[in-house]
Amino acid sequence: MTKTVSINEVQTQLPGLLALANEGDEIIIEENGEPLAKVLPIEKPKQQKTRTAGLGKGTMWMSDDFNDELPDEFWGFDKEL
Repeated sequence: MTKTVSINEVQTQLPGLLALANEGDEIIIEENGEPLAKVLPIEKPKQQKTRTAGLGKGTMWMSDDFNDELPDEFWGFDKEL
């Protein structure tokens, strides 16, 4: 639900307006009939599932020469300068 309040009402009713936002309502603050700001509830993070080690076993692969020195052609110059 959206509730529109004047800036003067915000100053006097802030705790109540924040309670409404906490319940999921949007509050639009206006001054002289013009919208100024919108107060939205913050989405609470979803409960994270616990991680289980080893679920990806066998799905990844790494070359045997992964940690070997890169060839000179990769660097674009000769090593001996």
